[in-house]
Amino acid sequence: MTDAELTSRLHTTLIAFKRLQSERGSLRHLQLPGVDAFALPSHQDSHFQQVLFTDVDALAAALPAITDFYRGLGLSRWRVTLTPGQRDATRVLGAGGYRPDFTVVAMGAWLHELPDAAPGVPVETVEDMGDLVEINIQTYGPEWRDLLSVWRRPPLPVPVHTVVAREHGRALSCGLAVDAADTAGVYLVATRPEARGLGLASAVMRGLISGARQRGCTGVVLQSTPAGLRVYRHLGFRDIGPWEHWVPPQPR
Repeated sequence: MTDAELTSRLHTTLIAFKRLQSERGSLRHLQLPGVDAFALPSHQDSHFQQVLFTDVDALAAALPAITDFYRGLGLSRWRVTLTPGQRDATRVLGAGGYRPDFTVVAMGAWLHELPDAAPGVPVETVEDMGDLVEINIQTYGPEWRDLLSVWRRPPLPVPVHTVVAREHGRALSCGLAVDAADTAGVYLVATRPEARGLGLASAVMRGLISGARQRGCTGVVLQSTPAGLRVYRHLGFRDIGPWEHWVPPQPR
């Protein structure tokens, strides 16, 4: 059970997560052999436009179609994500004028490695995802509303499991897991600003981990913001390598 396997599982859950978003809302999806490109035409920021691939030769063949896809939607910036196992793609992207822009820390754990600890504060699994949407918008900004609003729409997707922590009935922290085979991919973990530092994100994560165990998952994977690293490491997650994001040359 290697970091490379955890990386592969994170890649798979991320594609599954984004495909769910594209099926339910305004996220556009171009699917080619070995390549998935996602676009949110209402925003120019490259954070909302992402290309994921499983084969470097497929990526090389798809680059012209990817460019046409984004520019046809009026977008000039997007990002191609490289995992540590996809280093050969740097040659392909560099030849196409792409350049590295930023990295994200990928993390994972095998469930047998994680302690079976109680959340510490009450958490609950919910079907209504409205609180999750609002907490994430408050955390990451109103520009995320278009993308996140898809999770308000019933019915709840089958492989999605949402956990919230409340105080006096008000949801203060949240997160969700998307299952792909026997792996839980964790996304949209957030805490209201006034409730940070109280251990609520850790409680939500323990709730998500417990739920993954009950469903028979063997691994849990996620991508971390700088603010979340301490929380995830404390829970027993380990870094499994930086994910690089490359952006295309700007049109002249």
